[in-house]
Amino acid sequence: MSVDASTPASTPASAPVPEPGATPADGQEAGVAALIERLRLQASIDDPTVGWCDAGAFEAESLVWPARSWASVERVSATESAERDVWEYAFRRDVGEPADVPVAFVWDKTDADPRARVYYNKAHFGLTDPRRPVLARTDFAWPDELERYFKAVTRGDRALLEAVVHPDAEFHSPIGTVGRDVFVAAFSGSEGGVPLEFNTVTRAGDGYAVEFTSWRRPPHAGLGVYSFREGMIVGARVYEGPVYR
Repeated sequence: MSVDASTPASTPASAPVPEPGATPADGQEAGVAALIERLRLQASIDDPTVGWCDAGAFEAESLVWPARSWASVERVSATESAERDVWEYAFRRDVGEPADVPVAFVWDKTDADPRARVYYNKAHFGLTDPRRPVLARTDFAWPDELERYFKAVTRGDRALLEAVVHPDAEFHSPIGTVGRDVFVAAFSGSEGGVPLEFNTVTRAGDGYAVEFTSWRRPPHAGLGVYSFREGMIVGARVYEGPVYR
């Protein structure tokens, strides 16, 4: 979930789509090779622009195939459980803005055939159509702190938000990085909370990776990775977009 704006979080038209055929930067080879190997093992992959496809089509058509001419591809975090793994990356390019394109891969291990879902902000490639919803809600036990955060955001209750958002919180959203005050103000405005559905929850330590559906118009899918301290949310990295009010 992002701090929404009345216009999409956009990228200048000059931001290029990297071309195929690049060699990863020195020191990146092992990490990129592991990502490529796992992608090629998937029976199906859901990509924001390609849609559901097999691994071969993802390699040929996806904007975030790792072996395109990215300056670097660096894994920045992983949230892993028995049901699914969530790997987060910074894809960096030499030309265009933003230089860093955050990309997340969800490896679904709940079926005999391995499946993956990919999340990134399509506006980083100059695209304007939001990513469609991709999941129905799965059964999961609500962690108390995550449930309090969910209630605060969906109700748009300022007192609840102030109680669950840590003073040091930083939210990395489609419109950039914002702090606690901006976030609380945005989600407790006159339009109220955000109509959200949490579809999957993957827990590791004090963090949760959540695949969600936002039922704002137009509805869209996203991924949020949230960290908590003392029962309050202190950090979030959100993969969605473009987002409209």
